[in-house]
Amino acid sequence: MISAMVGDLTKVEGVEYICNAANGIGPMGGGVAAAIHRAGGRVIEEEAIRVCQAQDPQPGDLYVTGAGSLPFRGVIHLVTMKQPAGATSYEIVRSCLERLVAHCREHGIKKVALPALGTGVGRLDKARVARLFREVLAPVEDVEFVVVDIDESFIQMVDSY
Repeated sequence: MISAMVGDLTKVEGVEYICNAANGIGPMGGGVAAAIHRAGGRVIEEEAIRVCQAQDPQPGDLYVTGAGSLPFRGVIHLVTMKQPAGATSYEIVRSCLERLVAHCREHGIKKVALPALGTGVGRLDKARVARLFREVLAPVEDVEFVVVDIDESFIQMVDSY
């Protein structure tokens, strides 16, 4: 199940977790990560760095931290690139989405919000990423995915596929 809305990911109501478009080393300095860091506090970034040092997540993986002062159970960090502002690919985005579905099912998560992945510093084509979101997330019936982004054109693409 998938829906899409223009808005601030850190202010979405009614979801258990929000997702971050993350790197695999932890710093949260740009884009969605910076917005989550600003809204939830430095504690999220500090935990992300510790988790990355311990787990060494690779592109396509995910890891989870607390949500700091945000009203969510946690933040699911979808690793779209190893280094900040590094390269990503459609295959990595697909892997992140597939692992997100598996993680939600494994942990009984029923509703999660996520941003566009790979369309900012990763420079992937928004239409192709929107199609990937629909392809991977729309058939899932036991988890609700709310795509939230400030980019109205991306949200319209997710809605139209």
